Amino acid sequence: MPIVFNGVDNEFAASTGSNVNVTENTSRFDNPPNGSKDLVITSNEGDTDPRLFELGDAYDVSWGGQGGGGYMEDAVVIRSDMSPDGVGGIIVFEGTDENGDLAQIIWTPDFDLEGWYNDNYNPSDEPQFYTEDTNASYSHMVACYVTGTMIATPDGARAVEELSPGDPVLTHDSGAQPVRWITTSKLPGFGRAAPVVFEAGTLGNSQALAVSPQHRILAGGDAPPGHAHDGGVLIPAKAFLGLHGVQRTRQPEVHYVHLLLEAHHVLAANGAASESLYLGPQAKDQLATSCAKDAMPKITHAAPARRLLNVRQGRAYLARKLCHPAPKAPSRPMGAMM
Repeated sequence: MPIVFNGVDNEFAASTGSNVNVTENTSRFDNPPNGSKDLVITSNEGDTDPRLFELGDAYDVSWGGQGGGGYMEDAVVIRSDMSPDGVGGIIVFEGTDENGDLAQIIWTPDFDLEGWYNDNYNPSDEPQFYTEDTNASYSHMVACYVTGTMIATPDGARAVEELSPGDPVLTHDSGAQPVRWITTSKLPGFGRAAPVVFEAGTLGNSQALAVSPQHRILAGGDAPPGHAHDGGVLIPAKAFLGLHGVQRTRQPEVHYVHLLLEAHHVLAANGAASESLYLGPQAKDQLATSCAKDAMPKITHAAPARRLLNVRQGRAYLARKLCHPAPKAPSRPMGAMM
């Protein structure tokens, strides 16, 4: 049964006509947020958990206000991000309105968009909003390996959960580097927490690799290990969904291991090149909240090991590399990213 979400009037705004896509990745507000009202977002039939707004999800969206409002059927989520205060969310829908024109709605559940707009308004430089994720390192569930993943070390592969601070692991660019911090989280193994599994051989991996949906995998790095920044990009695992040999595997619970080094690195996990934990400021704050019982070292990584792509960029990149349409995630449970 479809679920209906009613937006608070100070938490959304519309962008239509010439205000849509004023730059490659930003749009302009039609009016201040208080110029729009009565936002209604309706999930589609068959969406078993519509409270998770992921890129590519479709909803029916209607709103009122100045200009008469509008309606979009099957508007697509093109951005699902964290709000500036780190508490609420930012969701941008894009579709065609009842007149066949491109339109966008920015919805910020639990964040005062109107207050932000007023605080940042400048008549010579009006506020805009991004139409893609602004921080590829941010995720609602930080990158992590499933227990049992074998990490390459100078003494051979070791199960990730058996590693301890100080133990060396082999990195793609800088040889052996010590583990700085490691912790394990137990989560329900379904919905947004369900791991993404790459069958053996999919990534050159010797055995199946299971990681959290936002864990990034190296793609396009063709030079041998030891060549620092030898190319390639890091792509969230869930961007690979829809490709042969890649799927979500649901289970009652899953144990995720967060593995942190002094710097962000590419590691060999079950033979596949993937990232260690990357701590940008937002990911660090979120992980500190969820794992407060384990003292985290005071590390904020200045730069990632490779360029970080979000899910939409990753799918487009894979489409170019593989010379076929971008992978689309199969129908799966969704829910709200708040």
